[in-house]
Amino acid sequence: MTKRNILLLALAILVLCASPVLAAKKKAVLDPINADYAKGVQAVNERHWNDGIALLTKVIDNPATPKEIVPLALTNRGSAYANKKMTTEALADISKAIELNPDYTSAYYDRARILAMQNKHAEAIADLTKAIEHSKAGKPQAVYYKNRALSYGAMTNLDAAKADFIKAKELDPSIKVPVHYKPLLKP
Repeated sequence: MTKRNILLLALAILVLCASPVLAAKKKAVLDPINADYAKGVQAVNERHWNDGIALLTKVIDNPATPKEIVPLALTNRGSAYANKKMTTEALADISKAIELNPDYTSAYYDRARILAMQNKHAEAIADLTKAIEHSKAGKPQAVYYKNRALSYGAMTNLDAAKADFIKAKELDPSIKVPVHYKPLLKP
């Protein structure tokens, strides 16, 4: 065997031996991030807004956080901010999530809900339209149509509201239409 072949063989053995070590090291770094993310989401789901914000901020600010987790953490933290009536922070987080992942349907929906609460119905309609475009037909999409119908109704665009309520019911017959909009659905 030549010196070159011996060196290549030694290098190959070193790489093969190092791979499991590097994978274990990467897993050790990601485990606390995943744990903090899961705890943060759980805190938000349990309505512990401050705890959720603190845990998700830790995940967002960690440079080792995988890039696909950041938009999810931002949207969850944005939801916590929204529930604390901190709409400026909520919109900033959710907008950043959309910037990082323009196909993130839930972020469009969450931002639309906040905008609708602020009576910014035209902007809410734009976000709900994006959510509809990025989603598959089914119950979640029915919710997007229903909420867009509500914003159309708030803007007194009753024809568009009617069309969206009909589409929502078509996608999910069990979806509830507010009583004051039910006359729109009569033939």
